[in-house]
Amino acid sequence: MNNIIFRFLIAAVVVWLMSSCSSTEEVIARYPYISSLANTDCLSHIDTDNNFSRGSDVTGIFEMTVDGTTAHCKFTSLDYPCDFEKVNISVTYSEGVMTLVEYPSSNSADCRCETEATFIIKNIPENEFILQIYHGDINGEINKDAPKFIGKVQPTNGSLTIPY
Repeated sequence: MNNIIFRFLIAAVVVWLMSSCSSTEEVIARYPYISSLANTDCLSHIDTDNNFSRGSDVTGIFEMTVDGTTAHCKFTSLDYPCDFEKVNISVTYSEGVMTLVEYPSSNSADCRCETEATFIIKNIPENEFILQIYHGDINGEINKDAPKFIGKVQPTNGSLTIPY
């Protein structure tokens, strides 16, 4: 009798675990996420005359090419500290707003350089959405009052190129 009860409990736990995995997969499949993130090393050094903040005159470009629910993206001419190690990109999506944050891994060097980053965003919304892009500190923290870009994106348009 104990053996039957034990088997029933094991079966119930297995069913519960399988259903929780399905729920997790559904949540992940519903929201955008970053894949295939790569960045260049320091392409060139930037003469900043001791001004280490990103100004509004940065001449970089953000490009996004949409194919279904996948977007191929590229940042060019990112102004980063020479010791940046890698470019980090985070994406969040809530209530029709997709937020991208790019930020370095380190910021203790007293020199600046230019780098580029490419990545893929999977599961982008199929409908029009607001895209917000921010430059963050080494922890990914942003100043919500200082976006680098805010605008509507219609994924069926195919591509987007903006000064960044």
